[in-house]
Amino acid sequence: MEGASTLDLLLNSVKPTADDPETSPVAFVLLDRTRWTITAANQSFRHFCTRSLPDESDFLELIHPDDRKLLKNLFGSASLHSGPSAQAEVRITCGKEADWHWCLITISELSDDKGETTSVLLHLVDIERQKKQHDTEASRARRWNYALVSSGLGVWDHNYGTGEKFYSRTWRIMRGLVPDEPLDFSTEEEWLQNLHPQDRDFVRQAIAQQRDGNPDYMNFEYRERHAAGHWIWIECRGDAVEFFEDGKPSRIVGTDRDISDRKTSELLLARTRRRLELAVETSQIGVFERNLVTNEVSIDARMAEIYGFEDAKDKVPASRFVARVHPDDLANVMRRAQKLTVDGPAITDRFRIYRENDGELRHVQHRVAMFRTDEGVETYIGTNWDVTEETRMRQELLTAKQVAEARNFELDRAKSDIERAVHHDYLTGLPNRSFLDEELSRRLDIAKRDETRIALLQFDIDNFRSINATYGHEAGDKLLKHVANTLLNMSRHNDFLARISGDEFVMISNMDSSRKSLLQSAERILLELSKPIQVGGKRLKATASIGIATTQDSDTERAGSLLQDAGSALRRAKSEGPNRIALFKPDKGRSGNMAQVTPENLIEAIEKGAFVPYYQPQFDAKTLRLCGLEALARWKKHDGSIVEPAKFIPLADSLNLMNQIDKAIMEKALQDSARWKAQGFDTPRISLNISPRRLSDPGLVTSLQKLDITGRTLSFELLESIFLDRQDDISAYNLREIRKLGIEIEIDDFGTGYTSITSLLHLAPQALKIARELVVPLTHSREQRTIIKSIIDIGKALNIRVVAEGVETKEQIELLTSLGCDVLQGFGLGRPVPADQIERLLTPLEDGQSR
Repeated sequence: MEGASTLDLLLNSVKPTADDPETSPVAFVLLDRTRWTITAANQSFRHFCTRSLPDESDFLELIHPDDRKLLKNLFGSASLHSGPSAQAEVRITCGKEADWHWCLITISELSDDKGETTSVLLHLVDIERQKKQHDTEASRARRWNYALVSSGLGVWDHNYGTGEKFYSRTWRIMRGLVPDEPLDFSTEEEWLQNLHPQDRDFVRQAIAQQRDGNPDYMNFEYRERHAAGHWIWIECRGDAVEFFEDGKPSRIVGTDRDISDRKTSELLLARTRRRLELAVETSQIGVFERNLVTNEVSIDARMAEIYGFEDAKDKVPASRFVARVHPDDLANVMRRAQKLTVDGPAITDRFRIYRENDGELRHVQHRVAMFRTDEGVETYIGTNWDVTEETRMRQELLTAKQVAEARNFELDRAKSDIERAVHHDYLTGLPNRSFLDEELSRRLDIAKRDETRIALLQFDIDNFRSINATYGHEAGDKLLKHVANTLLNMSRHNDFLARISGDEFVMISNMDSSRKSLLQSAERILLELSKPIQVGGKRLKATASIGIATTQDSDTERAGSLLQDAGSALRRAKSEGPNRIALFKPDKGRSGNMAQVTPENLIEAIEKGAFVPYYQPQFDAKTLRLCGLEALARWKKHDGSIVEPAKFIPLADSLNLMNQIDKAIMEKALQDSARWKAQGFDTPRISLNISPRRLSDPGLVTSLQKLDITGRTLSFELLESIFLDRQDDISAYNLREIRKLGIEIEIDDFGTGYTSITSLLHLAPQALKIARELVVPLTHSREQRTIIKSIIDIGKALNIRVVAEGVETKEQIELLTSLGCDVLQGFGLGRPVPADQIERLLTPLEDGQSR
């Protein structure tokens, strides 16, 4: 039979190998086509499959259960009929149940003489080793891919031989590119345009050097624009893996890493290090770090210089430092150091040392803190700086001061008397506003340093002006002295009390307890103040209101702002009725009244010339013709809104800025007056308010002499309650020189202060302005009419013009005119308006009149 002869040929065609004569890598087995039982097999197959095989055994039992279906499908497939053979990779047993080997089976059909298929020949090749090698390589490739993805590295492959370029998914993602879409560049030059302009030429050069095989350019960093628009830092690492015949790389493979976070940290660290080094170098401060385990101290050059360690390197034993400390200071330094705790507060000390190289005594200040390193080692870190010269200078100044005090006791006493006169109130002997500002600033600095709190209590006598008007100024003075003595008796030993204006007092007190205790103390003061006193045979009983601000509640620690807060609280207390106490509340204090006015924007407004004059007209009482203008300060903001004086004058006064505001208003008023004259108008006299500090400014006269003041068209208004009875030498000189310049003097708010007739004669003003408080009740108070009549009579007797301000009704106009008042001013006649609105009230000069 043809099939049998072919089988004999195949079964005997493969000889045993020389290494193992009984086995061969090629095995054949013949199967029955219908039952798939083994009918014949060569010796190699029997050695390959060591399992005992009885005749007519089922071949499929030798195949791994998972592979049997595959083999059955091949046996029954059409491929066996249409071609010579079919192949499959399956596992076959090699003796033991769990011992399987991979083999490649080739299946061929055998036909008999009649052409009918009766048998199937299987050709088996052992591929176990190749399969294991393939699985190992596949596993290694998977691990490598996982590692690349988890490491965040983007892979690139440039094959210059074939022109192919590959960029991995991670490479695209780190640049914000969609992984599966085409890149937005097709050439190297197009890609370079995505790089930072400062890095572009360098990267272009680096790529050229890579192609030339220069290893120095295989690793570099640059900035590239992310798809979102920002810059990212890329660390590029590459290596040549294939080469052209000339030795130059034909293929370079590498990775990119996004190092933006690292670069940002490096830049920040470098910037911080430069600043720190500059600060340390400039300050001449030495820096040290002491390891508490090894007791070694790491030092810099300045530390070695301070202690005179000429041979010191980077580290010295702590004992060398201890040996240099003055024996009298050593115990205190060691005791303070023992109080340090990890991450606790730092300590500052001063002590003396003897330098190691020359033995010179030096004074050192140090600041040290304690921390724990990453290795768990407790460590001191601190600074030292030499304060010898500062200490010596301080001692020399102290010695000089003591010598001067000893030699010039009488001179110092006279100076003290002068200072007391300058810084104290003439009536009560209490410190005045100037002294209060200095003391409050000093105490705020101390409170900030010592982390303590202070309270500011502002007192105002209720209805004091009515008391003055009813009982006279002598009674008012006695009441003020009584209030001052009462507050002194009620104050503690470290409280500071001042009189800041007519009937206002301020007390600075250390806040050692709660707000409740503070309020209780204020209530006791009110109770004591309300006790009646004997004045001129009459019992006089007065009450007061108190506004309280503390550094705990106030949103600032500046003296002027704290005074504003106390004043805000005082206004709220008075609005609730007499004999009241109010604590400052940020939401009802500064936020409602002064939130928009801060020292910073007030100074900026002065620098930008934002203060402008608003003019309130004054009218002749008999003819009601315009005869004068009062220039009032207004703050015109950049948005066109106007800030009223009440919202900026208290702050400007506390910051000593009123001089500059007064000067700006004066200069602009003179400019307006000159413009009106040039336009042919009969310009009336312009009066300006002048602050106390402005009048006592030594440079006032010099600044006025530089201005064009002609024709007696300017007058200065001085507050009666501030100036007349206590002028200093500078103010008196300025008043004399002001008159020489042709500027008139007016007394503002007359009738509310304590001016004597002698002082009035001495000052000889051109006008008296009756205070609004006296004018308002004029129509329904006979006493008020009598007082105003007396003022007008004084003015007539002394040939002084009398101006009434606060005129609001027709009845007031008629009464004041009948009483003999010369000039009227008030909202009933005209409100303050800007310069351009005043022109409609001005009258043109007639022909022949001087311009």
